[in-house]
Amino acid sequence: MPSISVLMPVRNAAPYLDDSLASLWRQTHTDFEVVAVDDGSTDGSGERLERAARREARLRVVRAPARGLPAALNDALAAARGELIARHDADDHSHRERFARQHAWLCAHPGIAVVGCRVGLLPRGFRGAGMRRWVDWHNRLVTHEAMARDVLVDSPLAHGTALIRRQALEAVGGWRDRGWPEDVDLWLRLLARGARFGKVPRVLYAWRQHAASATRRDPRYRRDAFDALRLDALRQGLLRTTLAPLVIGVGASLERWRARLELAEFRPRACALPRPPRSLPTSLAPPALLVFGAAPARARWRAALRASRWVEGIDFAFVA
Repeated sequence: MPSISVLMPVRNAAPYLDDSLASLWRQTHTDFEVVAVDDGSTDGSGERLERAARREARLRVVRAPARGLPAALNDALAAARGELIARHDADDHSHRERFARQHAWLCAHPGIAVVGCRVGLLPRGFRGAGMRRWVDWHNRLVTHEAMARDVLVDSPLAHGTALIRRQALEAVGGWRDRGWPEDVDLWLRLLARGARFGKVPRVLYAWRQHAASATRRDPRYRRDAFDALRLDALRQGLLRTTLAPLVIGVGASLERWRARLELAEFRPRACALPRPPRSLPTSLAPPALLVFGAAPARARWRAALRASRWVEGIDFAFVA
């Protein structure tokens, strides 16, 4: 049996598929299989996969109707034989040392259930400021604690970079389709079961940016879908014992969360404060939801609340 099973869902990825697969065949850790699920492609991706499988015995192809990413991943998991489950997207590249370094990391850290890595962007000259800010944020989060505390800001571990212990993945039921980001949904369920995360502090994965990518076109990644996931997690965590949370932020983000909480039958106490005061007034009482998209603002508030003996995850949490 291979030590690693690579799950690769494919939907209309023909322009990038050959290069993406080539990055896998260059891996220095060679004891792996690729389970590629053609999720109802209409651009010849399935046929490309079949041709590639005739040339490379480590590639197995599953043809399926278009049911979406979570279903394709679960189909791939059912066909996989490895005890370590890797993700790799059909338009991205994995560095040749990715599997070797992540495999070694899990062997050296038996208490870690999921390991990722730092990411870069494709094409290399990509200039999108928003994505570059996201990469900078993601690549700074290398400890379990840092990733866990920012899990409701965005995905702190890029899905395509993950290498997961199969036992941990199956213990939470694999991937779910709830109409929101399936990766953060999985991270939250793993964290709730006590799973620990790691990240190899090297850029070992290149995430391709293009107009047809799922991140830009799939409704599950829209802000309102992500907010629904955040609210579901907050109901089970920070807000489980209150209907009147304190909500701190500024501008449109604060108003968005005030309105969302009211629609969910909460009675939020909205407070427009761009910076923490020198000493927290008694009116600022936990639990508090802090709505700040900018990392420097989160850092200022985190430091101030910790200095006042507030405990993150119990007394306060950040969303974006």
